Amino acid sequence: MSRLLALEWDAKEARVVVGRKRAGGVTVEQAFTIPLPQKVEGSTADADVGGAIARGLAQHGLSKVETLVAVGRSSIELRFLSTPPVPPEELPDLVRFQALKQFTTLGEDWPLDFVPLSPNADGGSNVLAAAISSELVGQIRQTCAAAGVNVSRLVLRPFAAAALLKDQLEDDKCRMIVDLLKDDADLTVLIGSQVIFPRTVRLPAVNEADILARAVLAEGRRTMIAAQNQLGGRRVEEVVIYGDGEHHSALKALVESELSIPVRLVDPFERVELGSEAKAARPEFPGTFAPLLGMLVDEALGRPPVIDFLHPRKRPEPPNRQRIYVLAAAAAALVLLALGGTIQMRLWSLDAKISQLKIERSRQEKLAKASAKPLKDAATLDKFAAGDITWLDEFARISQKLPGPEAARLEEVTAQSLPKIGSRITLKGVVDQHSRLKEIEDALRDKQHAVYGKGGTLDPTLKGMQWRLDEEIAILPPAATAPPAAAKTAGAPARATSPAGSRKTPSAATGGAK
Repeated sequence: MSRLLALEWDAKEARVVVGRKRAGGVTVEQAFTIPLPQKVEGSTADADVGGAIARGLAQHGLSKVETLVAVGRSSIELRFLSTPPVPPEELPDLVRFQALKQFTTLGEDWPLDFVPLSPNADGGSNVLAAAISSELVGQIRQTCAAAGVNVSRLVLRPFAAAALLKDQLEDDKCRMIVDLLKDDADLTVLIGSQVIFPRTVRLPAVNEADILARAVLAEGRRTMIAAQNQLGGRRVEEVVIYGDGEHHSALKALVESELSIPVRLVDPFERVELGSEAKAARPEFPGTFAPLLGMLVDEALGRPPVIDFLHPRKRPEPPNRQRIYVLAAAAAALVLLALGGTIQMRLWSLDAKISQLKIERSRQEKLAKASAKPLKDAATLDKFAAGDITWLDEFARISQKLPGPEAARLEEVTAQSLPKIGSRITLKGVVDQHSRLKEIEDALRDKQHAVYGKGGTLDPTLKGMQWRLDEEIAILPPAATAPPAAAKTAGAPARATSPAGSRKTPSAATGGAK
Protein backbone atom coordinates (compact mmCIF):
# COMPACT_ATOMS: atom_id res chain seq x y z
CA MET A 1 0.00 0.00 0.00
CA SER A 2 1.23 3.52 -0.83
CA ARG A 3 2.03 5.79 2.09
CA LEU A 4 0.85 9.42 2.10
CA LEU A 5 1.64 12.42 4.28
CA ALA A 6 -0.63 15.47 4.62
CA LEU A 7 0.98 18.62 5.99
CA GLU A 8 -0.06 22.14 6.99
CA TRP A 9 1.59 24.74 9.16
CA ASP A 10 0.96 28.21 10.55
CA ALA A 11 3.05 30.52 12.70
CA LYS A 12 2.83 28.30 15.79
CA GLU A 13 2.63 24.66 14.75
CA ALA A 14 2.66 22.16 11.92
CA ARG A 15 -0.08 19.57 11.66
CA VAL A 16 0.72 16.17 10.17
CA VAL A 17 -1.40 13.16 9.22
CA VAL A 18 0.13 9.96 7.85
CA GLY A 19 -1.99 7.35 6.10
CA ARG A 20 -1.91 4.43 3.70
CA LYS A 21 -4.11 3.87 0.71
CA ARG A 22 -6.48 0.96 0.93
CA ALA A 23 -9.35 -0.32 -1.14
CA GLY A 24 -12.13 2.24 -0.91
CA GLY A 25 -10.30 4.85 1.18
CA VAL A 26 -7.38 5.50 3.53
CA THR A 27 -6.17 4.16 6.86
CA VAL A 28 -4.76 6.85 9.17
CA GLU A 29 -1.63 5.68 10.95
CA GLN A 30 -0.51 8.84 12.76
CA ALA A 31 -1.82 12.35 13.45
CA PHE A 32 0.25 14.81 15.45
CA THR A 33 1.42 18.41 15.75
CA ILE A 34 4.95 19.81 15.66
CA PRO A 35 5.68 23.05 17.59
CA LEU A 36 7.47 25.58 15.41
CA PRO A 37 10.18 28.02 16.51
CA GLN A 38 9.31 31.70 16.60
CA LYS A 39 11.39 34.40 15.00
CA VAL A 40 13.63 36.05 17.57
CA GLU A 41 12.62 39.67 18.12
CA GLY A 42 15.16 42.02 16.56
CA SER A 43 16.75 39.24 14.48
CA THR A 44 16.76 39.34 10.68
CA ALA A 45 17.01 35.56 10.37
CA ASP A 46 13.82 33.61 9.70
CA ALA A 47 12.82 30.78 11.98
CA ASP A 48 13.95 27.36 10.78
CA VAL A 49 10.48 25.98 10.07
CA GLY A 50 11.70 23.29 7.66
CA GLY A 51 14.30 22.03 10.11
CA ALA A 52 11.76 21.85 12.94
CA ILE A 53 9.35 19.87 10.74
CA ALA A 54 12.18 17.54 9.68
CA ARG A 55 13.06 16.81 13.32
CA GLY A 56 9.41 16.24 14.20
CA LEU A 57 8.97 13.82 11.30
CA ALA A 58 12.16 11.98 12.19
CA GLN A 59 10.86 11.43 15.73
CA HIS A 60 7.92 9.58 14.18
CA GLY A 61 10.09 7.64 11.74
CA LEU A 62 9.03 9.60 8.68
CA SER A 63 11.09 10.85 5.72
CA LYS A 64 10.84 11.11 1.95
CA VAL A 65 7.10 10.49 1.90
CA GLU A 66 4.80 11.75 -0.86
CA THR A 67 3.39 14.92 0.70
CA LEU A 68 0.15 16.82 0.21
CA VAL A 69 0.28 20.41 1.48
CA ALA A 70 -2.71 22.58 2.40
CA VAL A 71 -2.57 26.37 2.08
CA GLY A 72 -5.01 28.78 3.75
CA ARG A 73 -7.44 31.17 2.10
CA SER A 74 -5.54 34.15 3.53
CA SER A 75 -2.45 33.19 1.49
CA ILE A 76 -4.15 33.40 -1.90
CA GLU A 77 -6.28 35.76 -3.97
CA LEU A 78 -9.74 34.49 -4.85
CA ARG A 79 -12.47 36.04 -7.00
CA PHE A 80 -15.71 35.18 -8.76
CA LEU A 81 -15.47 35.61 -12.54
CA SER A 82 -18.08 35.42 -15.28
CA THR A 83 -16.93 34.33 -18.73
CA PRO A 84 -18.61 34.49 -22.16
CA PRO A 85 -19.51 31.25 -23.95
CA VAL A 86 -16.40 29.37 -25.09
CA PRO A 87 -15.56 25.71 -25.76
CA PRO A 88 -14.51 23.90 -22.55
CA GLU A 89 -10.91 23.47 -23.72
CA GLU A 90 -10.55 27.27 -24.09
CA LEU A 91 -11.97 28.11 -20.65
CA PRO A 92 -8.61 27.94 -18.74
CA ASP A 93 -7.03 30.52 -21.05
CA LEU A 94 -10.07 32.80 -20.84
CA VAL A 95 -10.20 32.60 -17.02
CA ARG A 96 -6.54 33.60 -16.75
CA PHE A 97 -7.08 36.44 -19.22
CA GLN A 98 -9.96 37.84 -17.17
CA ALA A 99 -8.13 37.24 -13.89
CA LEU A 100 -5.18 39.33 -15.10
CA LYS A 101 -7.59 42.25 -15.49
CA GLN A 102 -9.66 41.78 -12.33
CA PHE A 103 -7.25 40.39 -9.72
CA THR A 104 -5.39 42.93 -7.63
CA THR A 105 -1.86 41.49 -7.67
CA LEU A 106 -1.90 38.56 -10.09
CA GLY A 107 1.47 38.02 -11.77
CA GLU A 108 2.05 36.38 -15.13
CA ASP A 109 3.86 33.46 -13.48
CA TRP A 110 1.38 32.92 -10.64
CA PRO A 111 -0.29 29.50 -10.57
CA LEU A 112 -4.05 29.97 -11.09
CA ASP A 113 -6.73 27.31 -10.72
CA PHE A 114 -10.49 27.60 -10.84
CA VAL A 115 -13.69 25.65 -10.35
CA PRO A 116 -16.72 26.11 -12.65
CA LEU A 117 -19.85 26.96 -10.66
CA SER A 118 -22.90 27.42 -12.88
CA PRO A 119 -23.90 28.82 -16.28
CA ASN A 120 -24.52 32.56 -16.44
CA ALA A 121 -27.31 34.42 -18.23
CA ASP A 122 -25.20 34.86 -21.38
CA GLY A 123 -24.61 31.14 -21.77
CA GLY A 124 -21.07 31.40 -20.39
CA SER A 125 -19.72 30.18 -17.06
CA ASN A 126 -19.46 31.53 -13.54
CA VAL A 127 -16.19 30.36 -11.99
CA LEU A 128 -14.40 30.69 -8.68
CA ALA A 129 -10.75 31.44 -9.49
CA ALA A 130 -7.86 31.28 -7.03
CA ALA A 131 -4.25 32.36 -7.53
CA ILE A 132 -1.15 32.10 -5.37
CA SER A 133 2.09 34.00 -5.77
CA SER A 134 4.95 32.09 -7.33
CA GLU A 135 7.16 33.44 -4.53
CA LEU A 136 4.98 31.78 -1.88
CA VAL A 137 5.00 28.52 -3.83
CA GLY A 138 8.79 28.70 -3.87
CA GLN A 139 8.90 29.27 -0.10
CA ILE A 140 6.62 26.27 0.49
CA ARG A 141 8.82 24.09 -1.69
CA GLN A 142 11.95 25.26 0.16
CA THR A 143 10.38 24.54 3.54
CA CYS A 144 9.33 21.06 2.42
CA ALA A 145 12.77 20.40 0.96
CA ALA A 146 14.33 21.38 4.29
CA ALA A 147 11.85 19.05 6.00
CA GLY A 148 12.98 16.19 3.74
CA VAL A 149 9.69 15.70 1.89
CA ASN A 150 8.58 16.28 -1.70
CA VAL A 151 5.41 18.23 -2.43
CA SER A 152 3.08 16.47 -4.87
CA ARG A 153 -0.02 18.66 -4.35
CA LEU A 154 -0.72 22.16 -3.07
CA VAL A 155 -4.42 22.31 -2.14
CA LEU A 156 -6.61 25.20 -0.99
CA ARG A 157 -7.57 24.37 2.62
CA PRO A 158 -11.36 25.09 2.58
CA PHE A 159 -11.80 22.81 -0.43
CA ALA A 160 -9.80 20.05 1.27
CA ALA A 161 -11.97 20.29 4.39
CA ALA A 162 -15.15 20.08 2.30
CA ALA A 163 -13.83 16.97 0.51
CA LEU A 164 -14.00 15.02 3.79
CA LEU A 165 -17.83 15.21 3.70
CA LYS A 166 -18.30 14.90 -0.06
CA ASP A 167 -20.32 11.67 0.15
CA GLN A 168 -22.75 13.36 2.60
CA LEU A 169 -23.14 16.61 0.68
CA GLU A 170 -24.85 15.50 -2.53
CA ASP A 171 -28.33 16.77 -1.54
CA ASP A 172 -28.05 20.30 -3.01
CA LYS A 173 -28.56 21.83 0.45
CA CYS A 174 -26.87 25.15 1.31
CA ARG A 175 -24.50 24.69 4.27
CA MET A 176 -21.71 26.51 6.05
CA ILE A 177 -18.71 24.53 7.32
CA VAL A 178 -16.87 26.00 10.33
CA ASP A 179 -13.31 24.77 10.85
CA LEU A 180 -11.55 26.32 13.88
CA LEU A 181 -7.77 26.29 13.61
CA LYS A 182 -5.10 27.64 15.96
CA ASP A 183 -5.41 31.34 15.13
CA ASP A 184 -7.88 31.30 12.22
CA ALA A 185 -11.28 29.93 11.32
CA ASP A 186 -12.32 28.77 7.85
CA LEU A 187 -15.98 29.62 7.14
CA THR A 188 -17.00 27.91 3.90
CA VAL A 189 -20.43 28.08 2.27
CA LEU A 190 -21.37 25.18 -0.01
CA ILE A 191 -24.28 24.09 -2.16
CA GLY A 192 -24.22 20.35 -2.05
CA SER A 193 -20.53 19.44 -2.20
CA GLN A 194 -19.62 22.51 -4.29
CA VAL A 195 -17.69 25.23 -2.48
CA ILE A 196 -19.28 28.58 -3.31
CA PHE A 197 -17.93 31.11 -0.83
CA PRO A 198 -14.78 30.35 1.24
CA ARG A 199 -13.70 32.88 3.87
CA THR A 200 -10.94 32.82 6.49
CA VAL A 201 -11.14 35.06 9.59
CA ARG A 202 -8.70 35.83 12.38
CA LEU A 203 -9.68 34.54 15.84
CA PRO A 204 -9.19 36.59 19.01
CA ALA A 205 -6.24 35.49 21.16
CA VAL A 206 -8.35 34.32 24.11
CA ASN A 207 -8.91 31.01 25.85
CA GLU A 208 -12.51 31.62 27.00
CA ALA A 209 -14.80 29.41 24.93
CA ASP A 210 -17.74 31.80 25.24
CA ILE A 211 -15.81 34.81 23.90
CA LEU A 212 -14.39 32.70 21.08
CA ALA A 213 -17.84 31.36 20.21
CA ARG A 214 -19.35 34.85 19.97
CA ALA A 215 -16.50 36.00 17.72
CA VAL A 216 -17.09 33.03 15.43
CA LEU A 217 -20.85 33.69 15.47
CA ALA A 218 -20.35 37.30 14.39
CA GLU A 219 -18.02 36.30 11.54
CA GLY A 220 -20.40 33.49 10.58
CA ARG A 221 -23.27 35.98 10.23
CA ARG A 222 -21.14 38.17 7.95
CA THR A 223 -20.17 35.15 5.86
CA MET A 224 -23.77 33.99 5.51
CA ILE A 225 -24.95 37.47 4.47
CA ALA A 226 -22.16 37.79 1.87
CA ALA A 227 -22.93 34.32 0.52
CA GLN A 228 -26.65 35.11 0.42
CA ASN A 229 -25.93 38.13 -1.77
CA GLN A 230 -23.69 36.01 -3.97
CA LEU A 231 -26.36 33.30 -4.30
CA GLY A 232 -29.23 35.61 -5.18
CA GLY A 233 -30.93 35.47 -1.78
CA ARG A 234 -30.46 31.79 -0.99
CA ARG A 235 -29.94 31.18 2.76
CA VAL A 236 -27.71 28.78 4.65
CA GLU A 237 -29.83 25.85 5.85
CA GLU A 238 -27.35 24.02 8.07
CA VAL A 239 -24.05 24.65 9.88
CA VAL A 240 -21.40 21.93 10.20
CA ILE A 241 -18.67 22.45 12.82
CA TYR A 242 -15.53 20.33 12.64
CA GLY A 243 -14.65 19.42 16.22
CA ASP A 244 -15.83 17.54 19.29
CA GLY A 245 -18.22 18.12 22.15
CA GLU A 246 -15.43 18.93 24.58
CA HIS A 247 -14.20 22.05 22.79
CA HIS A 248 -17.08 23.14 20.57
CA SER A 249 -20.31 22.46 22.48
CA ALA A 250 -20.59 26.13 23.51
CA LEU A 251 -20.24 27.28 19.90
CA LYS A 252 -22.81 24.73 18.70
CA ALA A 253 -25.36 25.83 21.30
CA LEU A 254 -24.79 29.54 20.58
CA VAL A 255 -25.19 29.19 16.82
CA GLU A 256 -28.34 27.10 17.19
CA SER A 257 -29.95 29.61 19.53
CA GLU A 258 -28.89 32.77 17.69
CA LEU A 259 -29.37 31.64 14.08
CA SER A 260 -32.22 29.16 14.58
CA ILE A 261 -30.78 26.67 12.08
CA PRO A 262 -29.59 23.08 12.59
CA VAL A 263 -25.97 22.69 13.73
CA ARG A 264 -24.03 19.44 13.90
CA LEU A 265 -20.58 18.60 15.18
CA VAL A 266 -18.43 16.34 13.01
CA ASP A 267 -15.29 14.72 14.39
CA PRO A 268 -13.04 14.39 11.30
CA PHE A 269 -11.39 11.24 12.62
CA GLU A 270 -14.74 9.48 12.69
CA ARG A 271 -14.90 9.91 8.90
CA VAL A 272 -11.84 7.70 8.28
CA GLU A 273 -10.45 4.35 9.36
CA LEU A 274 -7.84 4.63 12.13
CA GLY A 275 -4.86 2.39 12.71
CA SER A 276 -3.89 1.24 16.19
CA GLU A 277 -1.35 4.02 16.72
CA ALA A 278 -3.78 6.73 15.59
CA LYS A 279 -6.48 5.36 17.88
CA ALA A 280 -4.12 5.38 20.85
CA ALA A 281 -2.85 8.94 20.28
CA ARG A 282 -5.64 11.10 18.89
CA PRO A 283 -4.95 14.85 18.70
CA GLU A 284 -6.40 17.19 21.32
CA PHE A 285 -8.14 19.37 18.72
CA PRO A 286 -9.40 16.98 16.01
CA GLY A 287 -11.20 19.70 14.04
CA THR A 288 -7.91 21.29 12.97
CA PHE A 289 -7.03 18.12 11.04
CA ALA A 290 -10.11 18.12 8.78
CA PRO A 291 -8.33 19.60 5.70
CA LEU A 292 -5.48 17.09 6.01
CA LEU A 293 -7.85 14.15 6.25
CA GLY A 294 -9.85 15.49 3.30
CA MET A 295 -6.69 15.60 1.16
CA LEU A 296 -5.81 12.02 2.10
CA VAL A 297 -9.31 10.76 1.27
CA ASP A 298 -9.28 12.50 -2.14
CA GLU A 299 -5.84 11.10 -2.98
CA ALA A 300 -6.69 7.58 -1.81
CA LEU A 301 -9.89 7.55 -3.89
CA GLY A 302 -8.14 8.97 -6.95
CA ARG A 303 -10.19 12.19 -6.90
CA PRO A 304 -8.18 15.20 -8.10
CA PRO A 305 -8.44 18.14 -5.68
CA VAL A 306 -10.89 20.84 -6.74
CA ILE A 307 -8.14 23.48 -6.42
CA ASP A 308 -4.53 22.31 -6.82
CA PHE A 309 -1.94 25.02 -7.49
CA LEU A 310 0.67 22.48 -8.62
CA HIS A 311 -1.71 20.99 -11.21
CA PRO A 312 -4.06 23.83 -12.24
CA ARG A 313 -6.58 23.46 -15.04
CA LYS A 314 -4.99 24.14 -18.41
CA ARG A 315 -5.87 23.89 -22.07
CA PRO A 316 -5.57 20.21 -23.03
CA GLU A 317 -2.33 19.28 -24.73
CA PRO A 318 -2.59 18.43 -28.42
CA PRO A 319 -3.14 14.71 -28.89
CA ASN A 320 0.02 12.68 -29.14
CA ARG A 321 -0.14 11.09 -32.56
CA GLN A 322 3.01 9.04 -32.09
CA ARG A 323 0.98 5.94 -31.23
CA ILE A 324 -1.17 6.46 -34.32
CA TYR A 325 1.95 6.82 -36.45
CA VAL A 326 3.45 3.66 -34.95
CA LEU A 327 0.25 1.72 -35.62
CA ALA A 328 0.07 3.11 -39.15
CA ALA A 329 3.70 2.15 -39.76
CA ALA A 330 3.05 -1.34 -38.40
CA ALA A 331 -0.03 -1.69 -40.60
CA ALA A 332 1.96 -0.48 -43.61
CA ALA A 333 4.71 -2.98 -42.79
CA LEU A 334 2.15 -5.78 -42.62
CA VAL A 335 0.65 -4.69 -45.93
CA LEU A 336 4.10 -4.57 -47.52
CA LEU A 337 4.92 -7.96 -46.05
CA ALA A 338 1.69 -9.41 -47.40
CA LEU A 339 2.29 -7.72 -50.75
CA GLY A 340 5.85 -9.02 -50.81
CA GLY A 341 4.61 -12.52 -50.07
CA THR A 342 2.04 -12.26 -52.84
CA ILE A 343 4.65 -11.02 -55.29
CA GLN A 344 7.04 -13.79 -54.30
CA MET A 345 4.36 -16.42 -54.80
CA ARG A 346 3.54 -14.87 -58.16
CA LEU A 347 7.22 -14.98 -59.12
CA TRP A 348 7.41 -18.64 -58.15
CA SER A 349 4.33 -19.30 -60.27
CA LEU A 350 5.86 -17.43 -63.21
CA ASP A 351 9.13 -19.35 -62.80
CA ALA A 352 7.21 -22.61 -63.05
CA LYS A 353 5.37 -21.34 -66.11
CA ILE A 354 8.63 -20.22 -67.72
CA SER A 355 10.05 -23.68 -67.18
CA GLN A 356 7.02 -25.21 -68.85
CA LEU A 357 7.30 -22.76 -71.75
CA LYS A 358 10.97 -23.60 -72.20
CA ILE A 359 10.08 -27.25 -72.45
CA GLU A 360 7.34 -26.46 -74.94
CA ARG A 361 9.66 -24.24 -76.98
CA SER A 362 12.23 -26.99 -77.15
CA ARG A 363 9.59 -29.39 -78.41
CA GLN A 364 8.39 -26.91 -81.02
CA GLU A 365 11.92 -26.22 -82.21
CA LYS A 366 12.43 -29.90 -82.82
CA LEU A 367 9.23 -30.05 -84.82
CA ALA A 368 10.26 -26.95 -86.85
CA LYS A 369 13.57 -28.47 -87.79
CA ALA A 370 11.79 -31.52 -89.09
CA SER A 371 9.58 -29.40 -91.36
CA ALA A 372 10.29 -27.70 -94.70
CA LYS A 373 8.04 -24.77 -93.93
CA PRO A 374 10.64 -22.82 -91.93
CA LEU A 375 12.65 -22.26 -95.13
CA LYS A 376 9.80 -20.43 -96.77
CA ASP A 377 9.07 -18.49 -93.57
CA ALA A 378 12.68 -17.41 -93.34
CA ALA A 379 12.62 -16.03 -96.88
CA THR A 380 9.45 -14.09 -96.15
CA LEU A 381 10.92 -12.66 -92.94
CA ASP A 382 14.08 -11.58 -94.78
CA LYS A 383 12.02 -9.75 -97.36
CA PHE A 384 9.99 -8.02 -94.66
CA ALA A 385 13.10 -7.03 -92.72
CA ALA A 386 14.64 -5.51 -95.85
CA GLY A 387 11.81 -3.02 -96.06
CA ASP A 388 11.49 -2.30 -92.34
CA ILE A 389 12.18 1.18 -90.99
CA THR A 390 14.00 1.91 -87.68
CA TRP A 391 11.84 4.72 -86.39
CA LEU A 392 14.12 5.76 -83.51
CA ASP A 393 16.92 6.34 -86.01
CA GLU A 394 14.60 8.41 -88.18
CA PHE A 395 13.46 10.55 -85.24
CA ALA A 396 17.08 11.05 -84.15
CA ARG A 397 17.99 12.17 -87.70
CA ILE A 398 15.11 14.70 -87.74
CA SER A 399 16.21 16.08 -84.34
CA GLN A 400 19.77 16.53 -85.62
CA LYS A 401 18.76 18.16 -88.92
CA LEU A 402 16.29 20.70 -87.52
CA PRO A 403 17.52 24.15 -86.41
CA GLY A 404 17.55 25.18 -82.72
CA PRO A 405 14.44 25.78 -80.56
CA GLU A 406 14.60 29.51 -81.18
CA ALA A 407 14.02 28.91 -84.91
CA ALA A 408 11.66 25.93 -85.13
CA ARG A 409 9.31 23.91 -82.91
CA LEU A 410 7.46 20.71 -83.82
CA GLU A 411 3.88 20.32 -82.56
CA GLU A 412 2.87 17.07 -84.27
CA VAL A 413 4.78 14.14 -85.77
CA THR A 414 2.96 11.39 -87.70
CA ALA A 415 4.76 8.20 -88.79
CA GLN A 416 3.25 5.74 -91.29
CA SER A 417 4.56 2.38 -92.42
CA LEU A 418 3.59 1.59 -96.05
CA PRO A 419 4.32 -2.02 -97.00
CA LYS A 420 6.42 -2.60 -100.11
CA ILE A 421 6.73 1.07 -101.11
CA GLY A 422 8.38 2.56 -98.00
CA SER A 423 7.22 4.76 -95.14
CA ARG A 424 6.19 8.35 -94.49
CA ILE A 425 6.69 10.94 -91.74
CA THR A 426 4.57 14.10 -91.53
CA LEU A 427 5.92 17.07 -89.54
CA LYS A 428 3.75 19.96 -88.33
CA GLY A 429 4.94 22.92 -86.32
CA VAL A 430 6.07 26.54 -86.52
CA VAL A 431 9.23 28.40 -87.66
CA ASP A 432 10.48 31.90 -87.18
CA GLN A 433 10.66 32.96 -90.87
CA HIS A 434 9.56 31.77 -94.30
CA SER A 435 13.09 31.10 -95.55
CA ARG A 436 13.50 28.61 -92.72
CA LEU A 437 11.11 26.23 -94.50
CA LYS A 438 13.47 25.69 -97.44
CA GLU A 439 16.41 25.38 -95.09
CA ILE A 440 14.63 22.56 -93.24
CA GLU A 441 13.57 20.81 -96.46
CA ASP A 442 17.15 20.87 -97.83
CA ALA A 443 18.52 19.56 -94.56
CA LEU A 444 16.09 16.63 -94.41
CA ARG A 445 16.36 15.60 -98.10
CA ASP A 446 18.84 12.92 -99.26
CA LYS A 447 18.83 9.86 -101.55
CA GLN A 448 16.63 7.85 -99.17
CA HIS A 449 14.41 10.73 -98.03
CA ALA A 450 12.19 12.77 -100.33
CA VAL A 451 10.74 15.93 -98.78
CA TYR A 452 7.49 17.60 -99.87
CA GLY A 453 6.34 20.87 -98.32
CA LYS A 454 3.17 22.94 -98.61
CA GLY A 455 5.07 26.20 -98.75
CA GLY A 456 4.16 27.41 -95.26
CA THR A 457 1.42 29.76 -94.10
CA LEU A 458 1.62 32.87 -91.93
CA ASP A 459 -0.52 32.66 -88.73
CA PRO A 460 -0.71 36.15 -87.10
CA THR A 461 -2.51 34.68 -84.07
CA LEU A 462 0.67 32.99 -82.93
CA LYS A 463 3.16 34.69 -80.65
CA GLY A 464 6.86 34.45 -81.48
CA MET A 465 7.18 32.01 -84.42
CA GLN A 466 4.24 32.69 -86.79
CA TRP A 467 5.04 30.56 -89.89
CA ARG A 468 3.23 27.23 -90.03
CA LEU A 469 5.38 24.23 -91.01
CA ASP A 470 3.75 21.25 -92.83
CA GLU A 471 6.32 18.87 -94.35
CA GLU A 472 6.08 15.27 -95.56
CA ILE A 473 9.11 12.98 -95.69
CA ALA A 474 8.91 9.90 -97.91
CA ILE A 475 11.33 7.17 -96.78
CA LEU A 476 12.33 4.58 -99.35
CA PRO A 477 13.13 1.03 -98.24
CA PRO A 478 16.88 0.43 -97.92
CA ALA A 479 16.78 -2.15 -100.71
CA ALA A 480 15.18 0.30 -103.11
CA THR A 481 18.01 2.82 -102.79
CA ALA A 482 20.83 0.49 -103.78
CA PRO A 483 20.73 0.88 -107.62
CA PRO A 484 20.23 4.42 -109.00
CA ALA A 485 17.33 3.27 -111.19
CA ALA A 486 15.46 1.93 -108.20
CA ALA A 487 15.79 5.28 -106.42
CA LYS A 488 14.39 7.08 -109.45
CA THR A 489 11.40 4.83 -109.92
CA ALA A 490 10.52 4.78 -106.29
CA GLY A 491 9.28 8.36 -106.36
CA ALA A 492 7.03 9.68 -103.68
CA PRO A 493 4.76 7.16 -102.02
CA ALA A 494 1.05 7.47 -102.44
CA ARG A 495 -0.72 9.53 -99.79
CA ALA A 496 -2.64 6.96 -97.77
CA THR A 497 -5.39 8.54 -95.76
CA SER A 498 -5.39 6.14 -92.84
CA PRO A 499 -2.91 3.26 -93.14
CA ALA A 500 -3.14 0.59 -90.51
CA GLY A 501 0.50 0.94 -89.49
CA SER A 502 0.46 4.71 -88.82
CA ARG A 503 1.84 6.28 -85.65
CA LYS A 504 0.73 9.82 -84.70
CA THR A 505 2.68 11.71 -82.03
CA PRO A 506 1.61 15.19 -80.82
CA SER A 507 4.80 16.91 -79.83
CA ALA A 508 5.72 20.12 -78.03
CA ALA A 509 9.42 19.37 -78.47
CA THR A 510 11.37 21.98 -80.40
CA GLY A 511 13.43 21.19 -83.43
CA GLY A 512 17.10 20.62 -83.05
CA ALA A 513 16.86 18.93 -79.64
CA LYS A 514 19.95 16.83 -79.12
